[in-house]
Amino acid sequence: MLTVEMILGILLAGLLSDNYALLHFLGTGAVMENERSTKQSVVLGLGTTLVMLITNAICWPLNTYLLEKVPYLQTMIFVLVVLIVVEVLHIIAKKVLDNYCHADFVKFAINGAVLGLCIHNVEHHLSYVETLVTSLGVGLGLMVTMCVFAKIKGEPVDEEAIPASFRGLPIALLTAGMIALALLALNF
Repeated sequence: MLTVEMILGILLAGLLSDNYALLHFLGTGAVMENERSTKQSVVLGLGTTLVMLITNAICWPLNTYLLEKVPYLQTMIFVLVVLIVVEVLHIIAKKVLDNYCHADFVKFAINGAVLGLCIHNVEHHLSYVETLVTSLGVGLGLMVTMCVFAKIKGEPVDEEAIPASFRGLPIALLTAGMIALALLALNF
């Protein structure tokens, strides 16, 4: 039985000490290539969290009741579930949100954090509730990371202070590494 302390611990781990984008290097494409504002990053992060929740809510019972005897099919089935969930959400969003960008749904579908989380939850034999709480924590952690990097990229930078070979993506990767080291300290 999960207690409130355990649920809060799992959520905090997903946000900080087990951040998929910074510590597992999953979903970094959505973070590093993010040219959106902070508000748009929140929307993209919430969409990714929703995809993670729905995908893991489907993949856990599939794995528990069908795929345990054929583990070599897990990844292929999980990818199929991710694509179906993203496509269904895309169809719903086109009807509900007229101006929602199609490229965001492509980012949901190719986000390695979604598939990586499904595989992680299976490998660690989490319960159904733990799987859903972990999905929420990891999704929110990815959203926070996207917002932090959107804010960093939105700030004016003195380009002359950065050596030419470090401008652009290299300095972003160095920043991610420094944040990851700071978060890694929370694991001890």
